[in-house]
Amino acid sequence: MPPKKQPAPFKDLKEGAFTRQAKSHGYTDPMKFAKLIMRLNKQGKKKLPSGRNITPLLVKRANFAVNFAK
Repeated sequence: MPPKKQPAPFKDLKEGAFTRQAKSHGYTDPMKFAKLIMRLNKQGKKKLPSGRNITPLLVKRANFAVNFAK
């Protein structure tokens, strides 16, 4: 039996989506936004300072941006 295929870990990440989200939240630098999200997520917080929710997809996108920048 062939092994089952694993789902692609970043299949739901669209090009430019995180930058658009950062700009809609009022950030001109997406990396500052990504680092903020990762810091708040690590602290266990579920909301941004603006009051918007931190969704799992937003965390995935921020994690991808931070890892890609390294």
